[in-house]
Amino acid sequence: MSEPVLEIPFQDAFQFDPSPTFAQLRENRPVARVRTLAGAEVWLVTRYDDVRLVLADPRFSRAAVVKHGAPRVALAKPMPNSLTTTDPPEHTRLRKLVSSTFAHRRIERTRPWVAELSAQLAEDVAVAVAGDGADIRQLVALPLPIQVICQLLGVPYDDREQFREWTELGYSMRMAEKDLVEDAMTNLTAYIEALVTKKLANTDQPAEDLLDELVRAREAGDRLSQDELIAFGVNLLVAGHETSANQISSCVATLLRWPENWAKLVANPDLVPSAVEELLRFNRFSEVGQLRVAIEDVELHGVRIKAGEGVMAALNSANRDPRAYDEPDELRLDRKDNKHLSFGFGPHFCLAAQLARIELQESLLALVRRFPRMSLAKPPEALEWRRVLVSGLAELPVNLG
Repeated sequence: MSEPVLEIPFQDAFQFDPSPTFAQLRENRPVARVRTLAGAEVWLVTRYDDVRLVLADPRFSRAAVVKHGAPRVALAKPMPNSLTTTDPPEHTRLRKLVSSTFAHRRIERTRPWVAELSAQLAEDVAVAVAGDGADIRQLVALPLPIQVICQLLGVPYDDREQFREWTELGYSMRMAEKDLVEDAMTNLTAYIEALVTKKLANTDQPAEDLLDELVRAREAGDRLSQDELIAFGVNLLVAGHETSANQISSCVATLLRWPENWAKLVANPDLVPSAVEELLRFNRFSEVGQLRVAIEDVELHGVRIKAGEGVMAALNSANRDPRAYDEPDELRLDRKDNKHLSFGFGPHFCLAAQLARIELQESLLALVRRFPRMSLAKPPEALEWRRVLVSGLAELPVNLG
């Protein structure tokens, strides 16, 4: 008798902790058949080593996810001509063209500015909030990455409300918003196309931003096409603020869920970098996973995955796998050798991972220094999670102390 096909996201998704179904699958059905929100049946892998395999093995393709008839995970269609939808050698070419822009040492130069901005936002919270309550998502978690990505990418900050609306809709996992999702991504793409077109027309007057630098990116006579530039711009703008905002909120909320952890950082701010890595491992990143398509038959745990079938790598589940971590369901802010998969693995490891780390570290440092007695204004179970592809709270109300 065949195993039942599960619906993903699971019914108990959009909470603090990953669904218990992931743990059950890791032990009993490490390769399971699931049906996505978009109606496609794909394989779900849940163990740490298997997730790494799917993310790095060339038999599992990212380029194939944009081919006609490919299975889909989310309501929004994946964007072609981008780092996230190409395989080597094309992926290698694209990554090489922009690798210097995102080099670790270069991105580290933004840290003093991000730290200053984080401290200012924390101070603004203290000044602006009447009484004792504050929504950290609206006052810190959103404005910090939006200002950072606008400055770095060369996107007008005055347009933030418009592209925020498009981005939030683009990440939606509500079937009722399906048509709005497609319209939002069309509008966002057109917006970035207009910026790219303007920069292409003014290459003799270069600006000091990433989008302009990508316009001029060259390597041995090669350069990004206009479609590739637009894809880069869309991906960077979306991931550069929506994902970071959700992670900042999740990190603060998880620390305050167990107040002794907030107290640990107040007493020892040097623990923040290690704490960020542990929070990235511990928190849910997505309710689904990263999709690949098999380009040849592959056998895994006795299951034959056929060429053309979708395979979803469950990062959240891998990060809680007891085969990879001692006491994985325990939050340890000083956990050593933390090889979490929240930024992916293999050729598609997140290009802007260091920028995300800087934003998380500096925002936490600013908050623990300014508000050592911060606490949740609602019980953890009363906090509402948005039904979006990248996990995030709808609000984060806190008492400042």
